Amino acid sequence: MWTRTLPAAGLAGLVLTVSAALSAPAAPDDVLAPVVRTPEDRSAASSLTPSVGAPDAGALLSPFSVTATTGLPGRPRDDVIADVPVNPNDASIPLNLTPYHAIPPALRALQDSDRVSVEIIGQSALGRDLHLVVVTSPMTDAEWAEWQRLSDLRTADPDAAIDALEAGEYDDWKSPLFVNSNIHGNEWEGTDATLQVLDELAFSSDAEVAELLDQHVVAMVVTNNPDGRVAGTRANGNGFDINRDYITASQPESRAVRAQLIRYDPLTMLDEHGYTGTTLIEPTTGPHGENYEYDLYIRQAIRNGLAMEQAVLALGEPRVTAVNIPFRNQTDGWDDWPPIFTPMYAMYHGAVGHTVEIPLNPRGIPDSQIAERHERTRINTAVARATIEANFAWAHENRMSLLADQLEIFRRGEAGESSRPIDDDLALSLALGDNGKTFLQDYPRAYVVPAERRGDAAAARLAQFLLDNDVEVHQARRPFTAGGTTYAAGSYVVDLHQAKRGLASTILDVGRDVTTDFPTMYDISAWSQAYLWGASVATVPAGSSLDSRALSPLSSVAPTGWVAPGRPAHYGFSAGTLAGIRAVNAFVAAGVPVRRTADGVFTVPGSARDLVADAAASYGIAFSALSAGAVRGAVPVDVARVGTSAPADELHALARMGFATTNVTAAGFNAGTYSFADFDALYVSTTGFDPRQLDATRQAAFAAWRAAGGTIVGRGNGGVQFNERAALLPVSAVVARSDANGIVAVVNSADSPVTASALPSSFVSSPRHFTGLGAGVRVDQRLGTEGFFLAGHWVGSEAAAGQPVVVSGLAGGADVTLFATEPLYRSHPEGLFPQVANALWQ
Repeated sequence: MWTRTLPAAGLAGLVLTVSAALSAPAAPDDVLAPVVRTPEDRSAASSLTPSVGAPDAGALLSPFSVTATTGLPGRPRDDVIADVPVNPNDASIPLNLTPYHAIPPALRALQDSDRVSVEIIGQSALGRDLHLVVVTSPMTDAEWAEWQRLSDLRTADPDAAIDALEAGEYDDWKSPLFVNSNIHGNEWEGTDATLQVLDELAFSSDAEVAELLDQHVVAMVVTNNPDGRVAGTRANGNGFDINRDYITASQPESRAVRAQLIRYDPLTMLDEHGYTGTTLIEPTTGPHGENYEYDLYIRQAIRNGLAMEQAVLALGEPRVTAVNIPFRNQTDGWDDWPPIFTPMYAMYHGAVGHTVEIPLNPRGIPDSQIAERHERTRINTAVARATIEANFAWAHENRMSLLADQLEIFRRGEAGESSRPIDDDLALSLALGDNGKTFLQDYPRAYVVPAERRGDAAAARLAQFLLDNDVEVHQARRPFTAGGTTYAAGSYVVDLHQAKRGLASTILDVGRDVTTDFPTMYDISAWSQAYLWGASVATVPAGSSLDSRALSPLSSVAPTGWVAPGRPAHYGFSAGTLAGIRAVNAFVAAGVPVRRTADGVFTVPGSARDLVADAAASYGIAFSALSAGAVRGAVPVDVARVGTSAPADELHALARMGFATTNVTAAGFNAGTYSFADFDALYVSTTGFDPRQLDATRQAAFAAWRAAGGTIVGRGNGGVQFNERAALLPVSAVVARSDANGIVAVVNSADSPVTASALPSSFVSSPRHFTGLGAGVRVDQRLGTEGFFLAGHWVGSEAAAGQPVVVSGLAGGADVTLFATEPLYRSHPEGLFPQVANALWQ
């Protein structure tokens, strides 16, 4: 084995190799006339691209090919970058920063450089283009093919890659570096710094820049959240904080960046944010994510962080005199525990990830102090640029060490080795408090997602999600045994002897109770697709063998839908998954009668066979044949319209389930904007709808709607308050700590139409439970007793053991269900969605 030693940090003598100053961005009214490049222009250019091995291949002057070469996903392409309408209300303009409509012409100008390609990697929630700029010195087709071979080898065969590194094959390989900016829309300046750096990389004649691009592929997302940039909001157009979405990938913006991280497996990754008063550069406080190879990460990250700190202080800005590196300066409160953040997620792909927080908040500065506002954004842009340039310079100086450690991460995964403690002297000397401690992992041999080949929609969804995250998944061709258990053909197998086993584990393991390890957490402290997405997941213990003869690797999950043959009187199916819920609502929307039997089977008439076949293909669920007698006594399911008072994440989850929603208020009812007759059910989880504010006419209408069998679902504090204000169920709520969250074991009532078939686990945040239950209130779900808190951070959780967390009953003729759990939280716990759907369908 080649001995990999880290080069001396050399911080005192660090030279920033990309440092030429650029002018400030042009004011909006100075935007140059766009150079419109048509598809025909691109097509003509593409015909000039030599093929691999052509005699003139060495003369190729562009780093990209318009028509992507098969098998070269990393090779950049150049897309047509179209103008967008000028928006004088773009929130960037008052800050003297680049509005979104000025970005396309700036990117087209960069395309004039033979070092640059500009790609559209997706669209935002509101349909705005997301741009990735890739910069490197031009390469021939043959050089790109060799680059791709060595790039893929890192994860496909880390041992072989290490041998190739020792043999010098990676000496000329261009290592990828990744920068993401403006993921929070109202943290603007990373985009402007990115554009300045890109201009320098594209057109500078400095030898240092040329050397950087000879040895690196630089990939930069200009703005990850154009919707928020334009609107001046942290969230995207769907109301989501994208930097809380990476382990869920519910948003188009996070999926677009995820694809690029997988495409490049970059050595370093920066995410440019703001504003923390003092510039903040990670690495973080503990607890550190237990599935990282943190000993390898921290020895690189602390040195890169120190290099970026030096560059920021070297600016000489009087208002930027300190840098906070949480690993060194804080004892808690800024952790890297959850993989919801972009850099933390990138670490599972082998990157040395850093969040950078620029210092000075320009928001809320009045026009009377416009000079102060502009000064803040100028300083912030300079700070962001300094961190990007310093990161590039440091990665350039240490690229072979970074690559060696990345390969070691992947090698440990393939070998199935345990993680190791931090052993770097510099990191340990700088660690404050317990920041130098990590949780050591002894990984299981594998995870199995038991499944049949047809109808297992939740298992198929989870398997595809793993593949989408670049986790290797196999499927059983025949029944097989692992760890003493026999599994059916069609089951999915995740062998943890793979390069990205850390990401597989963080998706499929339950996590850990970190309550006693650190006093505070920055954000959530638990997540788990295995416990919260509805599919069963079994653990194959370490030391077990896997029969590879029974397993086939997957690149995508085959369709799982199935329809019973013949012409039965009725078709039956399960709605215990997100796919099943969507099928129910699709049938309802199409006017197909849907009924639910006493044992929870959903039925549609046999006459709807064509639509049934469509639903099987679309949702991957199985439809069985039922006789007329089998559906006798089944009750109609016909909820099509839901009035809501809910935050964006829950509205998103309801939309994913196929429910048509309208946010409502008392004022809207009073004004006649909508009436209770417009809705089949209400879902309330915020305090925005106060029923006490309904006028007398609408109070009577509300009472009549309830008496006619309306349905009300409440969740959390907003639901509890609505229940009290409307005098619905006789029940009170006890609130625990607002900073607590985690995965809990629950006990479900066997006769509850809401939770009879629910998962044995759930998710809580700012936990509460119900008490003082009056007559007629049914307990649908309780927390477990001893040891119910499975993972997360909750001081004093013991006091809630065994307490009710889902209750229901009749109130004035209406079916009312109250949740103290978080079944729709950030649109993540898909396996809990059926509980809400069942409550709405009562």
